[in-house]
Amino acid sequence: MTVEELTVRSSIQIFQADKNFLKPVGFGTGCIVKYLGHTLLLSVSHVTNDDGLTTFLETNLPPENNTTPLKPTGGFVWYDIFKITGGMDLTDFESLITTGERIDVTFSKLTENFELKQPAMDFGFFKVEESDKLMLDLDYATTPDKDKTYSFYGKIRPEYQGIYLKMTPTLKNGLKFHKTNGYFHMFLAPQIITDKDDYRGCSGAPILDSEGRIVALACKVMANTKIVYGFSIQECMKLIKLTIDAKQL
Repeated sequence: MTVEELTVRSSIQIFQADKNFLKPVGFGTGCIVKYLGHTLLLSVSHVTNDDGLTTFLETNLPPENNTTPLKPTGGFVWYDIFKITGGMDLTDFESLITTGERIDVTFSKLTENFELKQPAMDFGFFKVEESDKLMLDLDYATTPDKDKTYSFYGKIRPEYQGIYLKMTPTLKNGLKFHKTNGYFHMFLAPQIITDKDDYRGCSGAPILDSEGRIVALACKVMANTKIVYGFSIQECMKLIKLTIDAKQL
């Protein structure tokens, strides 16, 4: 299997919608991983945290009543960074806490088996046959370096044509690692990013190196630069382990 095929087959489209009116209004990507004996859905928090909306996975199963079945999912874990100001007198703890900043990563434990299909796709320079979506093993996760290239996949430019939703598949490859800044790895795209909509919908996609190992989750681009941010998978793994150790997963 090529890295390009692995990149596509390990990426899962995420939608957000009102559970009573299944018309997607939020769009992103995620992946299913195996880690420390658990099966988890990973994504970034800005894709899944809209209040009042339910998160669904695209199954690509045969249509029912002219609609593609979606798999609802929940139980997401988020972490906030709280900035503590003043001294350490905790008698008035609330007054010491300023605005909490949400770390842009999320995960949930999957406790049931369900089908997620990969439709056939033709990207010109390679094809993906109809198959099952793939799970990644975080035991093989790694940190990026400048000797490899990187890729991720998602669907962009959502457009409703009547009741039908159309999205454009896009494979971003040939990225190079630039540097690490806190929780984030910074990559350089092959060309300057002139339109963020060329990437919007890819947030949460696993970024794989040229050997097929996950290094980050795509989360942000900077317009008029080549910069793509990815949340470090190593930092994500720390949060997962922290949650497991606290018996909160």
